[in-house]
Amino acid sequence: MNKATTMLLSAILSLSAAGCGEQSKIDSVKKTVVADCSGKTMQDLAAGLLQNPVWTFKKEQDGKEFVLVAGTLAGDTLPAWVKEQKILDITFRFALDPKTDKFDPAFLDSFPSLTAPEGIFQAYKVLICR
Repeated sequence: MNKATTMLLSAILSLSAAGCGEQSKIDSVKKTVVADCSGKTMQDLAAGLLQNPVWTFKKEQDGKEFVLVAGTLAGDTLPAWVKEQKILDITFRFALDPKTDKFDPAFLDSFPSLTAPEGIFQAYKVLICR
């Protein structure tokens, strides 16, 4: 192999390794079991709350890492105040612990945020898991 081919292969391997790490973090959040919710996972909750949920990973400049899930709010189980929004595209951010690279589902047990989209996810969890 010539030098250019070797450099190209190295770059591809580095990028794919980084992508695999991101995908494993996304998969970890999706598979996180929500406490006191009949074995439901974060993926189950997102699928019930959003039409066609799309999961992504984001690392901010300060090093904080998040798994995001975006989609359109849907479903008959939503509270009336959410349904009144008609179609609502929304993105939820789930922070990863910098030491473990895991999402702590206890975040969903706090009082629903009134200032962040995640409050809708928290309220939905209360409705579904009670």
